[in-house]
Amino acid sequence: MDWDEILDPLSPLYQEAMYEQQQLVNMQDGLIAATKKIIEEVYPQIYHLESAGYKELEAVIITECVKFSCKINEVMNRYHTGK
Repeated sequence: MDWDEILDPLSPLYQEAMYEQQQLVNMQDGLIAATKKIIEEVYPQIYHLESAGYKELEAVIITECVKFSCKINEVMNRYHTGK
């Protein structure tokens, strides 16, 4: 694998990397949306948080969902059978 091939938009390696990146972004977006929905259902007081609390909660949600999606991606790639 060389950088020219990875950076060439027409190369299979580039296409594969972009596909994987899109999967990660989709997973992150889905996890963030689902987490926010669950929090709203479980903690209705979310609508009465101070601004600082809402910002901190938002940061926690994003940070942890990004970590979670990366872990999921690692497992999927490690055990993918190519089927």
